[in-house]
Amino acid sequence: DTLNELFASGLVTICGDLLTLAFITTVMFQLSPMLTVVMLLVMPGVVAVTGRFRRAVTQSFRSIRVAIARINSYLQEHMTGIVVLHLFNRESRSREEFHRINKVHMDAYKDTITAYGWFYPAVEFLSYLSLAAVLAVGGFRVEGGGLTLGVLVAFVQYSTRFFRPIQDLSEKYNILQSAMASAERVFGLLDTRAEIAGPREPRAMPEASARIEFDHVWFAYKDDEWVLRDVSFAIEPGETIAVVGHTGAGKTTIISLLLRFYDVARGAIRIGGVDIREFDPTALRSHFGVVLQDPYLFTGTIEDNIRMGTERIGREDAEEAAEQVNLGAFLRELPEGIGHAVQERGSSLSTGQKQLIGFARALAHDPHFLILDEATSSVDTETELRIREALSRIVEGRTSIVIAHRLSTIQRADRILVMHKGRLRESGTHQELLSERGVYWKLYQLQYKDQERA
Repeated sequence: DTLNELFASGLVTICGDLLTLAFITTVMFQLSPMLTVVMLLVMPGVVAVTGRFRRAVTQSFRSIRVAIARINSYLQEHMTGIVVLHLFNRESRSREEFHRINKVHMDAYKDTITAYGWFYPAVEFLSYLSLAAVLAVGGFRVEGGGLTLGVLVAFVQYSTRFFRPIQDLSEKYNILQSAMASAERVFGLLDTRAEIAGPREPRAMPEASARIEFDHVWFAYKDDEWVLRDVSFAIEPGETIAVVGHTGAGKTTIISLLLRFYDVARGAIRIGGVDIREFDPTALRSHFGVVLQDPYLFTGTIEDNIRMGTERIGREDAEEAAEQVNLGAFLRELPEGIGHAVQERGSSLSTGQKQLIGFARALAHDPHFLILDEATSSVDTETELRIREALSRIVEGRTSIVIAHRLSTIQRADRILVMHKGRLRESGTHQELLSERGVYWKLYQLQYKDQERA
């Protein structure tokens, strides 16, 4: 909005004032070069005052933009979580926090108002000082016959108008500085280099599902705080692998590295024998279908959220994918069917319905590799059974990686990888891992101890 205001009105006025200033200066030099020089003697003072004003206002506007960003972020976060605030009686505390953040914004504006408070009078004082000097020198010259009274009167009129564009430019400096502060943030984002860059000559992705290999992979989000430590395993084409472990064991990090949201610190990840860093990141991710724990739904229709703008996926393809993940019965209950409107983030849908839409989204894109990240950890038992029934059809013919806390969802996996404190501690089938009585056995006991006693 600030940049729009600058281009819509600010630049037009600034250009007009600059042209007016140049025209008046030219005319005054033609009327009396001496008086023009006398009048311009105050310009070093104007430049000095403007420079000090510019430094003060620039810093103030930067502080204002940062404060506004914090206010917007705070309001968005707390309006989204307003139910939680009511449940835990945090209204008063949130109000105090908002007043504290808003005070920073108010103080920054006070600094700006203070700067304008002394800048305008200073420029006004210098303009009257210049006018007094012109009248004094011009009066002596008129008395001595070196200048006519008419020229002096005309010069005084022009000198009065000379400072009006300067004052107008000072007023527009508010818009200019606000726009510059906004532009700094915009161009700062635009100039940010992507941490993950594709190779100059990327390799072609395999045409079909290929072998995935983690070769002595190390990774840390922060220096030396290793999340993954020397992790090595392989997934054969068409194999369904489950990854389990305590929270913070590194399960989701494995997926982030495989999709190349981050690059490994040591070791390598290969698909079809080729390091994934040799593939274009966009091409790499297009071969994966991902269902997250909390599927993000955009404002639009259910069809839009399944197709995600992919032209090759038609309405019939989206409906077929919905049927395969047991979403068809729900869609038939809706008057608009798959054209049912979805509100922001899918707030009108249940968690289970959103996850089924996430399944349909992944399936409709017909990926070679399927990733289910905590995909059934937050749904009710009935929905979980429906999802489990659909999974057997979805994973058929695809290399699949399932990450879940509920061990009941992954017992039929071809192989289970057990992560513990960033390391791959165990690998095998459900029965093999139970017989070893290791980390997986302990996880199983924690989840099913009460059920077995019953």
